[in-house]
Amino acid sequence: MARTLEQKIAAIDAQIARLRFQDRKLETGQKIVLGGMLLNAARQNENVRAWLLQEASRNITRDIDKRRLAPLLEELAALQK
Repeated sequence: MARTLEQKIAAIDAQIARLRFQDRKLETGQKIVLGGMLLNAARQNENVRAWLLQEASRNITRDIDKRRLAPLLEELAALQK
């Protein structure tokens, strides 16, 4: 069955969208694994913990992000004492 040029373009656009979704899914998974590793290191290593707290205070600027991370950052700060 012959397809029109528009149908071919639509099929390629759909394939690109699927590939982009796969890429985002892979990246999200990588972030979760690395985040878990970083949190574990911060809980066990004073230097990593100090660095993470410093970076968080410098780089987390959105109020919603600050509220979301507040319990975790408070936990890590308590471990510093």
